[in-house]
Amino acid sequence: MATVLLVDDDVDLVKTCEMAITQHGHKVKAANSAQEARQLFTENKPDVIILDVMMETKTAGFEFAREVHSQCPDLPIIMLTGIHEDVPVSMRFGPDETWLPVVKFLDKPIDPVALANEIDAVLAK
Repeated sequence: MATVLLVDDDVDLVKTCEMAITQHGHKVKAANSAQEARQLFTENKPDVIILDVMMETKTAGFEFAREVHSQCPDLPIIMLTGIHEDVPVSMRFGPDETWLPVVKFLDKPIDPVALANEIDAVLAK
């Protein structure tokens, strides 16, 4: 059983994803802001982080990902983004060791079971 830190300001998304991740046998710690996630990260030392990009600021997720990476460079982070729903941009974000230290980018909305499967795949590596 892995501990998953799930961070998103969409309370409904957190609830539905938490259920799916728990059904996959993982323990979930949920936060609705990067600030709340910092506290849970310190207290729980998760095995993987699921992180929204835009929360209390438009870059809160990016900033938190870089903080986590500087402390735990091997901790996998999966980043969720709904930017492609809100802004018509043709480019896609991708992992970058310095600026976006994540293992995967996933677009929202996301199927909770698909997210749980992605977590399992990342943890299996």
